[in-house]
Formats: sequence, C-alpha cells, structure tokens
Amino acid sequence: MERVKAINLTKNFGNRSLFGSVNFSFRAGEIIGISGKNGVGKTTFIKLLCGLIYSDSGQILINGIDARKNRTKWMEDVGTLLEGSRSLYWRLSALQNFIYFAGLKKIFGNEAKVRAEKLLQLFGLWDVRNEKVETFSFGMKQRLALACSVAHAPSIVLLDEPTSGLDTMSSQILENYIDVLSKENKTVLLASHDHEMIARISTSRLTIENGVINRVF
Repeated sequence: MERVKAINLTKNFGNRSLFGSVNFSFRAGEIIGISGKNGVGKTTFIKLLCGLIYSDSGQILINGIDARKNRTKWMEDVGTLLEGSRSLYWRLSALQNFIYFAGLKKIFGNEAKVRAEKLLQLFGLWDVRNEKVETFSFGMKQRLALACSVAHAPSIVLLDEPTSGLDTMSSQILENYIDVLSKENKTVLLASHDHEMIARISTSRLTIENGVINRVF
C-alpha cells in the first residue's frame, strides 16, 4: 500500500529551485532515512509532507488522497515532530500536554487517557506524568513531544532531527519506538545528521543534493 506519493513536486524559494520535478512513493511499514548537508531542504521536505507549506506545482497523495483537497484527512493521517520540546507548554504537566495535543486531533475523554497511559509508559514518562514539563531534562521533553505528536495514532510519522541533543537512553527509547511503528505497519520518515542511526534503523534512504532526491536501498 502506498502511504505517501509525490508526482512532479517542485518547490522554489525566490529564484532558487529547492526541488525540481520530484517523484517518489513510500509504502506501509517503511522507515525512510533522509540525509543531506545543511540547507539542502531536509526540513522543507518534511514541512511539505506535513502540510505546513505547499509545493509550487505537483501533487502529494496521502493514503491515495490529494493532500491539498482534503486537509482534514491529511492531518488525521500524519504525525510530525518538528520543533520538539519547543512545541510543549512547559508550565503544564506531561499529562496535561498530552491531553491538550490529543484534543487538537479530536481525541477526547477516556480514549485520550488510555492513549496517554500507553504512550507515556512507552516513553518512560508515566511516573512523572503529573510533573511540570519545565522540570524535565531535554531528553524527557523530546520524548514527550514525540508522544504528543502521535497521540492520534497516525499512519505516517515525520521526524526532523529527533535525536539531536538526546542522551543515550532517550535515543535508544526513540529508536525502539520507531521499530514498533514499523512493525505496526506505519510509515516513518526520519531526517537526521546521525548517519549511523539512519543506517542502523532505516529500510531505505533518501539523499538530497542540488535539488535532486535520490533513493538508496
């Protein structure tokens, strides 16, 4: 099943062509590592797929649906970690943050509480669920941000530099979770400077250079 597909995708910034006539597709269960030098467009690529910005031409299909024509479905199917800990409300508790972000995805009441327990347990945060985020280490904040980004159980997960600044334990928890997502038939796209991690966990890689995206299996 094709989860994400791009057809003749282009993106320009001023007179600069960042991506030109890009075509690709990703299937369920894949973990795709995205690598490239600073400024080549890794974060822009993630933003295109999560709908924060639009391409200048071409088409993106999410689970077969044109993303521009059905933004609601797009948001239901995609979970994104971009700003990490900066997206959290530091004066709220971990559980309050999770419930809030789940609500934005229309997950309420007992369902939100059940998902909170499952994910906060998975990320090693359940025992501190009632503590304010401002007391957390960077790694704990990053793990909470990821838990919040997948509160709605999306089929596609987009991660931009998720291990940047993480301690060893937090990095291992993240890697384990990515493996869980793949086994649950989710599609994961991971942009990172950590080439060893990408090589370790990815089923395939994308390299971005001079506006060209190449896939390496």
